Amino acid sequence: MRVIFLTTEWVALERLVRREADFPEGMPSVYLPWLRYKGRGYEVDVFVFGDFDARDCVDFRGCKIHLVPQPRTFRMRAWPFPLSAIRSLVNAIILCKAVASVASGRGRESPSIVYTYRASFAYLGWLIAQRYRATFVKRFYGTFAYSDWRDNGGLRTRMRCFREFLRWLSPCDMLIVSNDGTCGDRVAELVRVPRSRFRMWLNGVDKRWDGNGRNAEDLRRRLGLTHDHLVLMCLSRLAGWKRQDRVIRAMPAILAQAPNARLVIVGDGPERGKLEDLVGKLGLQAHVQFTGMIGHDRVRDMIGVADVFLQTNDVSCLGNTLLEAMVCGKAIVTWDVGTTRDVVIDGENGCLMPNAEPETIAQTVISLVRDPDRRRRLAEHAKMFAQQRLQSWDERLDMEIDLIENIRTRPPAHSSPGAHSSQDMALLPVPQSDQPNPRSLRYELAA
Repeated sequence: MRVIFLTTEWVALERLVRREADFPEGMPSVYLPWLRYKGRGYEVDVFVFGDFDARDCVDFRGCKIHLVPQPRTFRMRAWPFPLSAIRSLVNAIILCKAVASVASGRGRESPSIVYTYRASFAYLGWLIAQRYRATFVKRFYGTFAYSDWRDNGGLRTRMRCFREFLRWLSPCDMLIVSNDGTCGDRVAELVRVPRSRFRMWLNGVDKRWDGNGRNAEDLRRRLGLTHDHLVLMCLSRLAGWKRQDRVIRAMPAILAQAPNARLVIVGDGPERGKLEDLVGKLGLQAHVQFTGMIGHDRVRDMIGVADVFLQTNDVSCLGNTLLEAMVCGKAIVTWDVGTTRDVVIDGENGCLMPNAEPETIAQTVISLVRDPDRRRRLAEHAKMFAQQRLQSWDERLDMEIDLIENIRTRPPAHSSPGAHSSQDMALLPVPQSDQPNPRSLRYELAA
């Protein structure tokens, strides 16, 4: 059995594919499926289309990563229509030829599954799956289309949404969307994707993590932090919609009530320069520090340093790092946007603010500073929720592979489009135990 993955470059995989590291620096939701399929007996070929100098093949724990270079003349990001359409066509031909050179080689088994990561590969993946009579799986990592469409953007925004809707509508055997709070189920309902061919699942987590980390004490010292400091942490890519600036703007008010507070911003990205300028403008250099990008193997230790974990994104706050902070048993401060409330329940396993204004953030953090018992209780309940209701990565990926293998042997019957509910979230059933009644914590979300 063989599965081929089609994707573009990911920042977290850059050093791996360029042979500068032996393991990815992040994005477990991208590379763990490769390893899980390999562990289930599949031959795994991953085709990465990007700005490479030449064709190459990198071995990653038995998975073959094929680097497919984009022509240099096409590497300029902004191409006007119709030149952008011509570029897409040429790129598709190049990628199809690369797949054919591997999948049709002498003695090679044809792929039984074609799996695309990016929405831009939706139609190309379907054509390749048709060529090899393979099961076709589309995997989308959330969407901005619902919020953009709902907010009645201008003509350009509407056209961008329309192009994405077409990719959602492209033929497939299964569309799997990350439940990152961006309301992918609403898009599926809007464009009438049949429920039988749609799943919206939370990513898995590593339930072995704890709140102390393996090297948290040493890391605290290296960050210049003592036990007297109250450590606030934001951990994500520094992109515009992640809105770390909101927490920075809240710091003067927080420091007025809690002068021992320190903000640690973990990650890197295009907004870092602007955020550092904002820190300087507000005179917060002694109270805010940037760590830069870290490998996923260090995330556990970094979260272990935090006393309060903050997520104040636009569109949604239900990202992987928030789930990982819950596994580590940290007090969560976030706000009610997207479907964040499906996991974070205000006053029970975190603080779910009505908005993400700096004043509200400051008030919420200060309330936790003044009530350490409440902060500890929220952290304990966050960990309880994660252990009881979130899936481990093995559970999450085995559920996916079992579903796809079932499709291969017995294609799903056609079903009419319908509403998509929170039952597709892939939360585990409420456990029966002697622990505090989960229903008192409203953890019956998908029961």
